[in-house]
Amino acid sequence: MKQDQQPYYVGIDGGGTKCRAVMFNHKQQVVGTGLAGPANVARYGIRALHAMVDAVHDAIQNSDAGSSLHCEDLHVSAGLAGANLSEARLQLNEWRHPFKCFSFTSDLHTALLGAHAGADGAVLIVGTGSCAAALKDETLTQIGGHGFLLGDKGSGAWLGKQALTLTLETLDKAAPLNVLSEQVCKRFATHSPLALVERFNSAMPSTFAQLAPLVLQCAIDGDPQALKIVRDGADYLSTIAQEAISQSDGDLVLVGGVAQPISRWLSSSVRERIVAARKGPEWGAYFYQTKQHNMKEKSV
Repeated sequence: MKQDQQPYYVGIDGGGTKCRAVMFNHKQQVVGTGLAGPANVARYGIRALHAMVDAVHDAIQNSDAGSSLHCEDLHVSAGLAGANLSEARLQLNEWRHPFKCFSFTSDLHTALLGAHAGADGAVLIVGTGSCAAALKDETLTQIGGHGFLLGDKGSGAWLGKQALTLTLETLDKAAPLNVLSEQVCKRFATHSPLALVERFNSAMPSTFAQLAPLVLQCAIDGDPQALKIVRDGADYLSTIAQEAISQSDGDLVLVGGVAQPISRWLSSSVRERIVAARKGPEWGAYFYQTKQHNMKEKSV
């Protein structure tokens, strides 16, 4: 990039299923977007770092300035799943990234910043995982989001896991016959508990989350067992969303691929506080970097 050329910025939203990069010019206009694999740095480690670089490369290629830009020309900031954990932060801080500069925070933080364009408010994230958060006077409060093994109730991965658990119980004749279990068996062309266990025993949360649309559709169609699962998850999501609304004293934005489909089962008090996102999480990552930069300048 020539010395007199205006700077370019990239905001990254890195989740458990995919990594999306959006390139902005100095006027905050989107000039390119890129997509790559999962970027939960706590779970995927070096693979998540590669995903970020791949997504940025893709954004460069998809931009009008692609032929004149390189990674080392770009100011990059990322909101990453798992970045709130100490081991992941250490890895990110030690990463010899290829960018002009790099900053990071949690995907929850950037989702909040984008959703309300930097203002106070709440978010409910329901994708591969689940979490709620509040932003009040620049203070971030997280509710839930404890990961696939210990939490993430109501998420895509959780819905998939519940469906598989029910299916195994049905095949073992420990649960009554139901549409959801039959649909799961049809999906994988097997009625063998062993085959299902072998398939999912070491599967990542994103693999479980692939079953979420099936669970939600069975619930919409009225299958009692699917409805029980979805309502249980939605009750939990309503509780953490209400807490986030109360702590932020603001409105709620839904984020994530499962958020909208499951919203019909959220409590009425939560649904009436839902508003459309003002910006995306990638803009939130860009905004986070500019705030960090301004803070450093003031401290000098």
